[in-house]
Amino acid sequence: MQAQVGTDQSLALQYYQNSEYEKAAELYEKLHSKYPESEIYYRYLYNSWINLKEYDKLEKVVKRAVKKNPGTLYFLVDLGYLYKQTGEMAGSQNAYKEALDKLTADEKTTRELANAFMGYGENEFAAQAFLKGRQLLSNRGGNQALFAFDLADLYRRLNKKPETIESYLDFVKFNPQALQDAQSRLQDLIQEDAWYDELQLQLLGRIQKNGDVVYSEMLIWQYIQRSNYKAAFIQTKALDKRFKENGFRVITLARAASNTGNYDAAIEAYQYIIDKGNLSTMYQLAKQELLQTRKQKVTKGFDYTDEDLNQLLVGYNAFIEEFGLNKQTVQVLMDKAQLKAFYMHDIDSAIMIIDGLVSIVGLDKSFKNTAKLELGDYYLLKGEVWESTLLYSQVDKDMKDEPLGELARFKNAQLSYYMADFEWAQAQLNILKGATTHLISNDAIALSVFITDNMGLDTTFYPMQKYAQAELLLFQNQFDQALSTLDSISTVFPQHTLADDIVMMRAKISLKRRDYAKAAQFLTTIREKYGEDILGDDATFMLAELYETVLDDKAKAMELYQDLLVTYKSSVLVVEARKRFRKLRGDEL
Repeated sequence: MQAQVGTDQSLALQYYQNSEYEKAAELYEKLHSKYPESEIYYRYLYNSWINLKEYDKLEKVVKRAVKKNPGTLYFLVDLGYLYKQTGEMAGSQNAYKEALDKLTADEKTTRELANAFMGYGENEFAAQAFLKGRQLLSNRGGNQALFAFDLADLYRRLNKKPETIESYLDFVKFNPQALQDAQSRLQDLIQEDAWYDELQLQLLGRIQKNGDVVYSEMLIWQYIQRSNYKAAFIQTKALDKRFKENGFRVITLARAASNTGNYDAAIEAYQYIIDKGNLSTMYQLAKQELLQTRKQKVTKGFDYTDEDLNQLLVGYNAFIEEFGLNKQTVQVLMDKAQLKAFYMHDIDSAIMIIDGLVSIVGLDKSFKNTAKLELGDYYLLKGEVWESTLLYSQVDKDMKDEPLGELARFKNAQLSYYMADFEWAQAQLNILKGATTHLISNDAIALSVFITDNMGLDTTFYPMQKYAQAELLLFQNQFDQALSTLDSISTVFPQHTLADDIVMMRAKISLKRRDYAKAAQFLTTIREKYGEDILGDDATFMLAELYETVLDDKAKAMELYQDLLVTYKSSVLVVEARKRFRKLRGDEL
């Protein structure tokens, strides 16, 4: 007997999966008659007869289930959906309402009922089930925000913006620890102005009414999503004063602004902390990070003036004078040396600063070796190759099994490349391909492949020598000289395999100069002339990113991301391109 049941069950499922509902229904009817308590047989029989439009037979089965299981409310939902299929709308509504009327103060039953409604796309009734279940449970001391996330999802499907936002805000009021979860769910929604405005309206209303801190935090987060750091700072400052936080929350905002390139907003926030006076525990940290932000603002776009650099230098000197030369101020000294070397072209002063820095007693070993790498870079700027390689080798020996040691080895290999000693560079790069640091390993592989691809068939080193020289000039921020060097290659060897790399370097120089229109032209050239070569996917992704983030043409960005997905299917950029394409299209991620 049991074997026969197993055979019927397997055969019925096979018929059902093959959409042979008549055969499936015949077997499931037999199984349901034998085991009427089995919800599995009932469900398959229900779905089979729905597909066959056997409504009269099905009505008898469902009514019998309702009568025998008065506490199982989803049978009433099944009945209501059945009536809806036959056009008996009054009967359908009555069955749905009866299910709601019978709902008791039980969370499991509420979820079962709501899920049953959602299974048939009856989202309005599902929302009513959650709301009534919450009310019944709250009358017994239950959570007043119960089912809030479920309701928010339902209202979002129904495009009910006020109700969606209200549900999320109700939830975080009673569950502040879920703030980040709520924000992650709202993040994509508020990309649309209508959702953004609704959230802001409700948050401001609740803040004015009861001043819950979680709503202020949420409003700050919302402003940051649109890079409205001025408004975010007003709210953050208010919380800082209200809770006497001594600038802790403000410095977090300042860092976020600085990291996203909103330097003026970051500077204003840091200055607020500094203005509290030197008794503040955040005073020195705020001053140091303010200098770092000012440095980024001045140098990031490479469009600074001498006056900008001089003012930044004054800031470094004032900081050292106020706080002295010690382990807590060494990063400022490092930044000052970088300013001197890379932007003010006073390499000797930079070297003197680092020489003094590494002599500080008790300096962290890792930091000291980082400073030595910086010193090696400065000697390279001066053209003193021997000093550079000596310092890189010292760090390599001192930090042999550490990422810093691998970085030193890569710098030595790169130095050989700059000096056109390509054979020796290749030997070192081959070792670094197995580096434990993923980034260094990838860089080593990339440089090694680059040398191989552009030296294999050449009878002269001139093009590669000049290109390596241009890379060194780019490292020195000497953009005009780098461009002139690239011109010399293009003039003498217009058909060289480096042609696409030359255009890419021109694009990178334009990006650093913030000449975005020219950068887009160069990247387009790579796509049109060299799209089938190794830089095709890189150029496509960079151009798409440019249109998305700077040139404000989302449609063009989507077109380029999609082209990358189709044309460069094996590219390592495919995953990120797909993610960005879907986000621009408005998909839920």
